[in-house]
Amino acid sequence: MSDKLTINISISERSYPIKITRGDTQREELIRKAAEIVNSTVGQFRKMGYVNRDEQDYLAMSALQLAMKLSEKASNEDISPIINKLKELSVIIDEILEQEQQNVL
Repeated sequence: MSDKLTINISISERSYPIKITRGDTQREELIRKAAEIVNSTVGQFRKMGYVNRDEQDYLAMSALQLAMKLSEKASNEDISPIINKLKELSVIIDEILEQEQQNVL
């Protein structure tokens, strides 16, 4: 059994504990950088002053903007490494949601 380490990631002022393999600095850096990008994008939408918008709206618009950037990049170059990283992030998000759901029960 591998030794796990829990890191805390803050996205949109909510903390998410994520378990990673201890010593996997590359994955930890990837997760932290991804969280920074998401938070930065959400912050940009907040500053735009949209009326009647909540945090969920900002997160959705951020996801759309980041997906659009990825799509643009896909048409210009091979994005298989990016897709692999997104798949890794998807697994991480699924793990977080599962942990949150278990904490609620």
